[in-house]
Amino acid sequence: MMIRINLLPVRAVKKREMGRQVLVLFAVVLIGAGVANYAWYDNRESELAMHQQGVAAAKAKIAELEKIIGEVKNINARKAEVEKKLAVLDALRKGRNGPVRMMDALASATPKKVWVKTFVENNNAVAIDGAAVSHDEVAEFMRGLNGVVWTPKGMGRLVDRRRDSKTARVEMFTAEATIEEFPDAQVTPFFRNIDLQTAKQVAAGQTGVPALVEFKITLTSNYAI
Repeated sequence: MMIRINLLPVRAVKKREMGRQVLVLFAVVLIGAGVANYAWYDNRESELAMHQQGVAAAKAKIAELEKIIGEVKNINARKAEVEKKLAVLDALRKGRNGPVRMMDALASATPKKVWVKTFVENNNAVAIDGAAVSHDEVAEFMRGLNGVVWTPKGMGRLVDRRRDSKTARVEMFTAEATIEEFPDAQVTPFFRNIDLQTAKQVAAGQTGVPALVEFKITLTSNYAI
């Protein structure tokens, strides 16, 4: 007589055990995936927050720089306005002192035997009508006009120019009449474009009175330096 053993319950138990193991493994995988996803999401959130903080800091820095730029623009605008006002004041000062300096220069350049009859100035353009005892005196007058110069120390009369050293010696229009030496570039003519328009000898109206040379000279003055 043979003994038969029923193995079906054992197999069912093993299948149930294997099913539970598969479910546990699946649950572990799901939990691991969830943890990994949460870690990745948290990392992304942290990185996003960091970038957002960087963007906010950059915007704050840009706003600060724009404020500084606006202040600089205001300062430049005020500077330009002040410079414009100073230029107007300087022009007024030169306009007030210029004619006085020009008359001083003209008086310094005029020889004793030359007389200025009329003097007309318009926007630095000058027309002079005068008389002299001779043509030589007229020529001397023009040389005197050419010799009046500006220097860093004021107005003077050009004595000579030294080409080798590129300097000029100037007799200053001061009480001491000192002679100073300046670099050639610092010596500027006071009168420019000096042109003798007419010069003719006119007979005297009275006996014994020498004939005079009447002349007309045009030039431009540089008194606005």
